[in-house]
Amino acid sequence: MSLIFPDVCSIPQVTIKNMPKTGSICQVLVQLPHVFQIFSSDSFMDQDARFRFFSDKVLPQYRDSVMSHILIYIPSYFDYVRLRNHMKKEEINFTSVCEYSTKSEVSRARHFFQTGEKQFLLFTERFHFYKRYTIKGIKNLIFFGLPTFPHFYSEVCNMLAAGGQGEEASWTCTALYSRYDAHKLAAITGAQRAGQMLQSNKNVHLFITGSEDKA
Repeated sequence: MSLIFPDVCSIPQVTIKNMPKTGSICQVLVQLPHVFQIFSSDSFMDQDARFRFFSDKVLPQYRDSVMSHILIYIPSYFDYVRLRNHMKKEEINFTSVCEYSTKSEVSRARHFFQTGEKQFLLFTERFHFYKRYTIKGIKNLIFFGLPTFPHFYSEVCNMLAAGGQGEEASWTCTALYSRYDAHKLAAITGAQRAGQMLQSNKNVHLFITGSEDKA
């Protein structure tokens, strides 16, 4: 628990935070490498930095034809619309589900994704919150942003097991974060590990779950 006291000239107030020792990554049951990539951002409100980093650095790595069954988890509906428009413009083979999708749209999207007819699936956080579908066929998972609810991270990661056994060696998981995501990061990786990641000179951090060594 940390206490933050304001300047004596300001209105008296206290902020109390419960910092998690272990994060939700410990609830990931599948054997999976988790790659956390930090990007530079000038402010908490800078939404362009995340999009630029994703479209310039991350997305090109997954557009290769050998990469398939890629689910992109998107916390913000506005980011979802922006990504959907970008992928349409770039003529990328994708489908999508959001909180406004009809049952028939969800059924088609899940089918096309599982069979590999669509390479990417855009998946919003509010869709997961309200619908609670298990998406089958995921081989590569990208968190465009860290989940608002930390247990959603492990829930989505554990969906990989729904695709069947024998494919664990090819599974991947990539999560993007900035220094303004400190609280969300701590809830997923644990406070101590998050602090080390935010202070590190490295831009990429790797953890593996489901092996003999704990994440």
